[in-house]
Amino acid sequence: MANDVEKPFGAYALEGRDKQLLGWAQSLPTGWLGRRAALILRKAVLSNGPAIVDATVEGLKYRLYTQDNVSERKFLFMPQFYDPYERARVKQVLFDGGVFVDIGANAGLYTLAAAPHVGDSGKVLAVEPNPVVLQRLKFNVAINGFENRVVIAPVGVSDAEGSFDLTLDDSNLGGSSLVEDRGGKKITVECHKLLALAERYGLEKIDALKIDIEGAEDKALAPFFADAPEEMHPKLIILENSPAAWKVDLPALLKDKGYALEKATHMNQVWVKSKNA
Repeated sequence: MANDVEKPFGAYALEGRDKQLLGWAQSLPTGWLGRRAALILRKAVLSNGPAIVDATVEGLKYRLYTQDNVSERKFLFMPQFYDPYERARVKQVLFDGGVFVDIGANAGLYTLAAAPHVGDSGKVLAVEPNPVVLQRLKFNVAINGFENRVVIAPVGVSDAEGSFDLTLDDSNLGGSSLVEDRGGKKITVECHKLLALAERYGLEKIDALKIDIEGAEDKALAPFFADAPEEMHPKLIILENSPAAWKVDLPALLKDKGYALEKATHMNQVWVKSKNA
């Protein structure tokens, strides 16, 4: 669906009953019953057809699209269920002057969560090659006034420099992939190696990194760890769990580089760098 980045934030705010139902869904406790209740409330709101919603979620402003991106829809109605452990760990690791790299930034859910914690002297590098969600990412960063601390790289990350096909998933834009054919339209996107991208944007360290690029995580991380100096290695890595698509054994590689698996969630692996490594 088409984006709307012209109307000011608030133009698509829910009102009346729908606003109340959204508030209830966002405030439900975690657990099976809370999840089921949130899904019922979400269905009740979406039955009225709001394809775009402006809302404040966890203290930040978002324009979220409910029809073509699973992560935006889930975060809007169920932020308490959206990677709660992972996002909390990112916030814990970051500090004023910290650096966060978000590979596969999508509409900015991790990027915006991290931005308040790096301060004006820190930096968030948000990497997103899909033009549709890239536009949404830029809008969400701007309405929160984070342009001075979030740098957006409109490219992909791979194991080589050049142009690659990105297969789009029109029913779930977050499912678009460089390595898996989801049956959708293909577009050509510019890609860079992670270390080259970090150098281009002046990163001397990475405190935390999240990577969710639909099975291409090994293509981004293996060359980085082969070439990057030790001081560039992130303290925390949030890694999408896609082992069936990887050609490199990423868990073995991370262990070899001094990381330990802190937690495996439904969607991700959380790796931390040993202080003794």
